[in-house]
Amino acid sequence: MKTIGLCLGLLIAAPAMAQGMGGDRADLAQRLSQADADGNGQVTRAEFLAYRAGQFARFDRNGDGFVSGDDVPRLLAGHFAPRLQAMLQQFDANHDGRISREEFVNGPARSFDVADANHDNVITAAEMKALNDKGKAARGG
Repeated sequence: MKTIGLCLGLLIAAPAMAQGMGGDRADLAQRLSQADADGNGQVTRAEFLAYRAGQFARFDRNGDGFVSGDDVPRLLAGHFAPRLQAMLQQFDANHDGRISREEFVNGPARSFDVADANHDNVITAAEMKALNDKGKAARGG
């Protein structure tokens, strides 16, 4: 079960990375909506960062305070190596080969920035719908 959580978590942590690996905007909108802490249909940047902070422990499977190759089960290491490398490129600010909690929480918020069309630090229901619609159009639906 922890392995499934890690798999899903890798996609939640870095939606922009998932987009580059075949993810779509509809999935991104769904993941972003999970960050709507107050349930008002909008996601503020603060809610997004708080949600991201809450996800850190899911990735730091060994509890050492860092996300690294040590957190990926050997059986799945080859499968998740490209995703982990993408996360390292995105979040590993000091280039030590691992991602600290601070780097993870305060790292680039590309998924939020993509969704926040007017750049007011709030993803509205209309922006979420537009993101969903673009995802559906890209899939031909």
